[in-house]
Amino acid sequence: MEMEKLNAMDILLVCGLPGSGKSHFSRTYCNTNGRKRINRKELRRLIYEMTSFGDAWSEEYFNDHDELLVKHVERKMVEHFLQERLLLLIDNTSVTVESRQYYANIARQTRRTIGAIFLNVPIKKCLARNGMREDKISEGIIVNLYAALELPTKAEGFNEVLVLPDY
Repeated sequence: MEMEKLNAMDILLVCGLPGSGKSHFSRTYCNTNGRKRINRKELRRLIYEMTSFGDAWSEEYFNDHDELLVKHVERKMVEHFLQERLLLLIDNTSVTVESRQYYANIARQTRRTIGAIFLNVPIKKCLARNGMREDKISEGIIVNLYAALELPTKAEGFNEVLVLPDY
């Protein structure tokens, strides 16, 4: 039942630690029919490969300076798709209240509904999944994100919130 409510939202934010299964969950359980997906990791990869004449991107190339560009592109995509009255699925870590604030604010400003799904997967499981990835993320980054983790609530501005343990 809860997924029906969430799939009806204009903006659906799927968040959790790296390795929690956000992209897999989104493809499997979210109504993706006509919904546009935005993912910062994919934007990082695209921007790096485009500007490096096709050199393959890796997590080791992440830097804060380029992240400003990634966030700018993400913001413009969100604004464009909302202006076009399209449904959004935002697939990012967004483990803190602060990291989710932009999405809740833009939903409020554009009078759109927004739901958050947080995959609250144990850190050991996330680290194990990360270890099986071809392009691993530093374990230190995952540990730091875990230490900063704040579960989403409706008080942040979400119409619906679903926290799923151990996906």
